[in-house]
Amino acid sequence: MKYFSVRRRRSPKRYMISIVVIYHNKQILDNILLKSLKNQTAKFELILLNNIKKRFKSAAEGLNYGGWRARGKYIMFVHQDVELNSPKWLETAEKTLDGLSKLGIAGVAGKDDYGGDRGYISDCGVIWGKPFQKSQEAQTLDECLLIIPKSVFSQLRFDKLLFDNWHCYGADYCLATKRLGFKTYVIPNFIYHRSLRSNTGNLLKYQKRLYQKYKKEHKCIFTTAGKIYQPKLFLKSFSKFCRPLYEKVFPDWTEYLKRELINCQTVLDLGCGYNSPVRCCNVPFSVGVELFSPYLEESEKKGIHHQYLKADILKVEFEPASFDAVLCLEVLEHLKKERGYELIKKMQKWARKKIIITTPNGYLWQDYQDGNSLQEHKSGWRAGELKKLGFKVFGMNGWRELRGYRGLTKYRPAALWGKISGLTQKIVYYFPNFAFQLFAVKRIKK
Repeated sequence: MKYFSVRRRRSPKRYMISIVVIYHNKQILDNILLKSLKNQTAKFELILLNNIKKRFKSAAEGLNYGGWRARGKYIMFVHQDVELNSPKWLETAEKTLDGLSKLGIAGVAGKDDYGGDRGYISDCGVIWGKPFQKSQEAQTLDECLLIIPKSVFSQLRFDKLLFDNWHCYGADYCLATKRLGFKTYVIPNFIYHRSLRSNTGNLLKYQKRLYQKYKKEHKCIFTTAGKIYQPKLFLKSFSKFCRPLYEKVFPDWTEYLKRELINCQTVLDLGCGYNSPVRCCNVPFSVGVELFSPYLEESEKKGIHHQYLKADILKVEFEPASFDAVLCLEVLEHLKKERGYELIKKMQKWARKKIIITTPNGYLWQDYQDGNSLQEHKSGWRAGELKKLGFKVFGMNGWRELRGYRGLTKYRPAALWGKISGLTQKIVYYFPNFAFQLFAVKRIKK
């Protein structure tokens, strides 16, 4: 297994930008980042760091390793799922970077000293920020893309001792360069960040470390992952301590799924995705069906299902009564209405005991994301429609008016409104017409 490779476009002697990428999924790397680099007009050096077998324990460790080998005037540290929107992206970036005074680090999205958004990108299919023409100063940057002059990187590396994970290393570097008298900028270069998932595990731990390191200079640190200051860190810690009790009183909807699958020995999960809640249900045997390869590979790595099948759920076939339960979780809305009805009929044929569907309550707009066109929403379903098909329908994820795109809370602070949404769950469970999502169960009578 090769961990390190270098590619140099055109002349090996002259290029402005070295691109350093830590990747853990070769298909995502090829289909998103490398595809957008293929026709770049500027010369560049590409340093690929293979982390499929987790050689690097932290982002700082891997990026320091790649950055030390870079030869360009600027080093661009970028995620594998970032797509540059133009063949002239690097060429434009070079000219912009050359015109910035006291440049310590640059990026495409961030927060200023007052918490204002800086940048204009597409993140997971959602437009973030507003268009702008001139580079803007920022306090911290989003870690999806960071550009550091080689001369600065020679003086200052990422802190791999304090940030020995995959969080806050970019914000730390921005604040560290400021200590040295350099500036942080957001440049007006548009990207698509087609993130597969957001991993927030241990984020609080590293936010605390970041705050402790810079609290003398910054009473409040603003990042794209949230605002960091002492009272909020205390409340987050308290919330984490109380979470087990809260979850016992206001259980997550996966608890409903667990309850429905208690007596099911075999389960078919249609459109299983990369992180199916079946992982929490202790099912003796399950089969996951997924068409999008990166999702399928991610799920296989986690070992969520016992068997996998790469197939279109509208074309796949199974013998009648092959599974105790057939699931279609957050999938129906991605099909046109007539196709959805066809799938439900097939599910009834394949199931021995029950079929379970979860879907937004009504149409919820969503474009494709993760480089996956199948993520587009094409229909909306109401409780009444599913009841007519013989389903018993319950409400999920709280009152509908509190949530929007991708189930995120509409209001700030998100943590508070998330808890309020959880409180409303006890009510909307019995009144699904007012819920954000629907949980529908049909028992098969044969």
